Amino acid sequence: MSANTEKAPFETTAERAAPRTDLDTQGKRGGPEDSKTVRRLSVKAIGLAPALVATVAMYVFIIVHPQEHTSLAAFLAMFERGNVAIWPMQLVWYASAAAIVGLALWPMRRASQLICLLAAAYFAWIGIAYFGVLFSGTHVAWVSGLWAAAFTLEGILLLVAGIVRRDLVFTPRWDLTSVLGAVFISYALVAYPLIGVLGGHPLSSLPVFGLSPCSTAIFAFGLLLWARPPAPRYLLLIPLAWSLSATPGAMATPIVADFGLALAGVVTAGVLIWRDRTSSGQTVVAGLVLATMITFSGHDDWQVVFALVLVAVTLAQTIRGDAQRLHASRPPQPGRVLTS
Repeated sequence: MSANTEKAPFETTAERAAPRTDLDTQGKRGGPEDSKTVRRLSVKAIGLAPALVATVAMYVFIIVHPQEHTSLAAFLAMFERGNVAIWPMQLVWYASAAAIVGLALWPMRRASQLICLLAAAYFAWIGIAYFGVLFSGTHVAWVSGLWAAAFTLEGILLLVAGIVRRDLVFTPRWDLTSVLGAVFISYALVAYPLIGVLGGHPLSSLPVFGLSPCSTAIFAFGLLLWARPPAPRYLLLIPLAWSLSATPGAMATPIVADFGLALAGVVTAGVLIWRDRTSSGQTVVAGLVLATMITFSGHDDWQVVFALVLVAVTLAQTIRGDAQRLHASRPPQPGRVLTS
């Protein structure tokens, strides 16, 4: 993985404000740097603990009480019809994914903007083609419409973050976060269909990248882990909500490739919360919100509505923060002198 060539030669305001991502609390002589750092890390760990407990409880509950589901034969037949209907768009989107990975690993001028443009087009495609047209009957009508709108909105938000605001820059490095992102991207593009083929199912009947919102969500998690911190929070929520919504039904069907879908979403959320939050209080609040979303796994209606509300809230917070920083950076205006 290459170092980022898009950074300016000096440290930007965003980079100076970004929290340190290492967990080293040792000073120059090997002792604790200070008790505040240890306390902050402890509070962060406590803040994320409810999400960890909720994730374990979710998987146990799914195993003990499987959700009502479509039979595996019906599920594969449905995707076989979908794959036939959209052919050869699968090849187009695989080529786009390969271009995204190539631009991230070997960046050129405006590489991040090009990545966001391709990813935005792909999310809009899934929202319209999968939820809006091909499989609109697999959900309650209004829920399917909301998911179509949500995935299309995710495409718009990628354009906002990467092209308008330019605060989404992809800089994969040789660290744990980027390696984890590479694992998720490889899983979405290669391992996901391979698991189905090894299970004895024809490739034409599998929910491959280009048609499957599940592999799309996993791919998105990988991209966000490749983003320069802090990653825009509003980009995580819709893929996370889908992963939590789809996992119980996928495990009951069973779609083996989707067993780790929710886990990938929770791990990505946990890593980004730990890495990007600037205060312990923010970590605790974000951890509780994540635990709440996990608790309602499998509820399509609740997840999509909650995700859309959180997107609106986090986007508004981002815009408000920008306005406050802009106001703080302005030089004070001299007062008007009154003369008689």
